Amino acid sequence: MKYLLPIPVLLSCFLIAGPVAADSQSEISAALGYYAEIWNEGDVETIRGYYHPDFVLITSDGPVPLSQRIDDLKDISQAGEDRGELRYSQIKVKSLGQNHAMARGKVQLKFKDGSSFDSWFSTVYVKTPFGWKALLTHN
Repeated sequence: MKYLLPIPVLLSCFLIAGPVAADSQSEISAALGYYAEIWNEGDVETIRGYYHPDFVLITSDGPVPLSQRIDDLKDISQAGEDRGELRYSQIKVKSLGQNHAMARGKVQLKFKDGSSFDSWFSTVYVKTPFGWKALLTHN
């Protein structure tokens, strides 16, 4: 025997699912905005809080664990190199279940000499008691 839910129950499920997705979109977009802000300020210690402890960055050279990522950021900051001004745009967020989501979009680093680095990124996030944390990024 098939069990069918009454229409009002089905509608309430869709209504509940909508705001959750909207919250994920706004929360992850806010996290990316905050990351850009602290990147532009050069606050490497605060940047660490954006990442989940199991974070991995996937680059053309292979995977980079969180500890190496932070060390690389510290090296750039301490050397006084132009980190570029970071901006995100065209951000789209897709739910990957109750506690995971993926964001994709465009990232730009604009340097003082007028040059820029433009790329696309995708980041998988995990929801923690402290908000959405980046778990894996590819760009």
